[in-house]
Amino acid sequence: MSNISRRGFLKDALALGTGLTAYSAASLLKKETVHAAEKPSTLLLHPPYLGRPTHTSITMNLVAGEKDVICSLKYRKIGKRGNEAWEQIRDFPIKALSPAEISIEPLVPETHYQYQLYGRLKSEKEFQLITDRSFRSKRTSSSPFSFAMLSDAHITPFHRDRFEILTQTSASILSRRPDFMFMLGDNFQTFTSHGGPMAEAKFGPILYAQLRHGLGACPSSIPVFKVLGNWEGENGWHPDRERSWARQARMAFIPNPGAETYPEGGSKDEDYYAFTWGDVLFVTLHVTGYTLSDHTMHSPVGKSDDWTLGDKQKAWLFEKLSKSKAKWKLILIHHTVGGNAGDDVNSRYGRGGGRAAKVGEQALIHQWMQQFGVSAFFYGHDHVFTDIPVDGIHYVCVGSAGAPWKFTTSITGYEKYWTPSGYTWVDVQEDKLKISFIKPDPQFPEGKILHTFDIVSS
Repeated sequence: MSNISRRGFLKDALALGTGLTAYSAASLLKKETVHAAEKPSTLLLHPPYLGRPTHTSITMNLVAGEKDVICSLKYRKIGKRGNEAWEQIRDFPIKALSPAEISIEPLVPETHYQYQLYGRLKSEKEFQLITDRSFRSKRTSSSPFSFAMLSDAHITPFHRDRFEILTQTSASILSRRPDFMFMLGDNFQTFTSHGGPMAEAKFGPILYAQLRHGLGACPSSIPVFKVLGNWEGENGWHPDRERSWARQARMAFIPNPGAETYPEGGSKDEDYYAFTWGDVLFVTLHVTGYTLSDHTMHSPVGKSDDWTLGDKQKAWLFEKLSKSKAKWKLILIHHTVGGNAGDDVNSRYGRGGGRAAKVGEQALIHQWMQQFGVSAFFYGHDHVFTDIPVDGIHYVCVGSAGAPWKFTTSITGYEKYWTPSGYTWVDVQEDKLKISFIKPDPQFPEGKILHTFDIVSS
C-alpha cells in the first residue's frame, strides 16, 4: 500500500511554464549557463528522492517533467535465501512540473528492499522502467551501521565547478552505501549576498531543482536528512513573505521529518527534528531560523553571543537529551549557537566551532551535552574539516562539498584543519564511533580518506 500526497506548488513558478527545469533556469534569471548532472527525463525532472525512513515506511519524492505523467511502483524484500514477491503500489498521477510524495508501506524494520519505479505520459498507454534501486529500512537493534554528512556545496545555476564537486561527492557516498546521509546546510545559495532572503518566489524551485540534479542518484537509494543553513532563505531576520517562499520550495522538494514522523518529534515546518537509529539518538537543530537579530555578513546588528534556538526549540532539545536512553547521542546543526572565530566579523557570523563552546547560548547547550552524554556536535559553515574536543565532546566541522572558499586560520581561528572538498563518514560500532574525512576521487569510487579518528564509548 501507499499514501500519496501532492503539495500545492508555488503559483509563481508554475506560471513560468518550464520554470522548474534546470535548463530553463538560466533564461528565467537572464543568465547564460545552467548545469545539470544529467539530461532530465521526459517523465521526471530528477531521480527519486528518499526521506523520512521509519520502522514501517519511507517517503519517495518525485517531480514530473513538462507533461502530466502516471507512475507505478513495486517493491520487495531482498533476502539471503532469495527475494520475496513484489508488493505493488497502485498507479498514481503527477501533474506537469509538480512534486508528489509517495509513502512506501508497510515495511519491516532493518530490511533491505528493492524497488522499481515505472512511468508513462498520461497521454500514452505503455509504462517504461524509470529506475531500479534499493534501500534499507530503519534499524531498531544496536547492530553496526554507517552514515555520511556533507555540507556547504553552495551551488547556483551558474557555477559548474561547485556543481561537479557535489555530484562527485554524492557518487562517492552512494558507492559506500551508508544507511542514510545528512546535508548540513548551505548546499545552494540564494541570489543575494551572504545569506540574504529568497528574493523572488520562482528562485526557490530553481535552486532546489539544481540541488536535486547535483545529488544525482544518491538519494534514490540513500535516504537524506536536511539541516538548514544560513543560505537557504529561512533566517529569522528575513521578511515573512520571503521566508515562506523558501520554506514552501523546500517542503515541496525535500521530505524532511516533521513533528509527527518520529516519537522524538520536532517542528511542523520540518526544520528541526530528532530520531533514534539503532543505538544512536540524532538531534538536528536550526540556529539561523530562530535568531531574529540580523547576522548577515558585515551586519553590525548581530553579535557573537546573541545567536539562539528560540525558547520552544531549546526546551524541546533539553527534553530530547534528558530523556533519551540511547548509547550514543549526536547533535547536527549548521553552526554553533555562538561564535568565536579569527576576527569579530566571523565570530558574529557564527564561525569557530569548538572555540565557541562557552559563548552565548552555546555555553548552555554545551553544559547539557556534558550532563546528558552527547559525544559529538557536527556542523558545517566553515568549509573545512576539523575536530576540536572540548570537555570530551567533539566539535566536528564536516568539510564542504563544493564551496570555493576554503577559510584559513585568520577567518576561523582553527590551527589544524583540512581544506579539500569532501564529506564526513561515521562508522557506528559497538564500542566507538569511527570518524573519517573523505575526498571524492574519480579514480577511486569510494574516495580517499584524508583523516580519521575514533570517539570511544565511556
